[in-house]
Amino acid sequence: MSHTSVVGVHLVLVEGGRVLLGRRTGTSFADGHWHLPAGHLEAGESVLRGMVREAEEELGVRIREEDLALVHTLHHLDADDGLGRLQLFFAAPSYTGRIINCEPDKCAELQWWPLDALPTPIVAYTAAALAEITAGRPLSVFGWPTRGTAGGPGRAASATAVGSAESRLVILRGNSASGKSSIAAGLREAFGRGLAIVGQDVLRRVVLREHDRHGGANIGLIDTTARYALDAGYHVVVEGILSAERYGPMLQRLVDDHRGTTRCYYLDVPFEETLRRHASKPDPQLQAAVTADTLRGWYRERDLLPGGIETVVGADSALPDTVDRIMRDTGLAHLPALDV
Repeated sequence: MSHTSVVGVHLVLVEGGRVLLGRRTGTSFADGHWHLPAGHLEAGESVLRGMVREAEEELGVRIREEDLALVHTLHHLDADDGLGRLQLFFAAPSYTGRIINCEPDKCAELQWWPLDALPTPIVAYTAAALAEITAGRPLSVFGWPTRGTAGGPGRAASATAVGSAESRLVILRGNSASGKSSIAAGLREAFGRGLAIVGQDVLRRVVLREHDRHGGANIGLIDTTARYALDAGYHVVVEGILSAERYGPMLQRLVDDHRGTTRCYYLDVPFEETLRRHASKPDPQLQAAVTADTLRGWYRERDLLPGGIETVVGADSALPDTVDRIMRDTGLAHLPALDV
């Protein structure tokens, strides 16, 4: 049986904790997304020779092959064409020449970004690889289905891609009273029919009446509900506290498997503001049941998912502004409501 694998080479230039990224434009791949300087091998070319060539073609700098260091290997399954891609990431401690944008028809701009505050949107496997590099791990896989995974709560296997190239998936996470459900409702009001809201509290507390615990049944139910809605032609908003430790693996699989546009947001609200917002809720029974000590026990400061895949939204972003931003980021603002 024949097997095709494409080899890509990526240059990881880091200075003062910042990595050089370019914003893609005018290509068939990830236009508008940030990405490392990269390219594919040409016929008869070694990976070292290919990396040297790409650095000179894209940045105008010259690197000796012996100065390249392989810092990460990522085996990527491309959901668009089904091809396996071996993505190699090289560091170059030294180079000659001044960095310039040599391909403005393919790269709108070059910019240095902090490794702990990567821009969005960014190519998903690029963000994942940079996280692995920062953690010192030499090898990872990305986009491959999970096979042989035992069933059961919180362990749903991602055997197939979900949704379509046109579907939108939004992940909204944050502490209690950070505004997740209000933003989700605002997105539905702005878009209209055809946008499904998959709420953690609805599925965990109302449907299952389950404690939030490791391996809880609601983890798999959230995953299954979101996948069903995407495959049924809906755009989907998944919202909840969704702690990274308990829900992160499920969310990462869902993001990896989605064929369309995905955007993840973390609503970063200080604890003092959380208390103020909770006190302003109109339900006195809820205020009495959930005390300040309870909220303090729930609170997790900047509980971000790994890989830099989330956009952090501060407490100073008003509800209408956040809704407008997500509508624009995802492209929902330019799509018609669905006749469902």
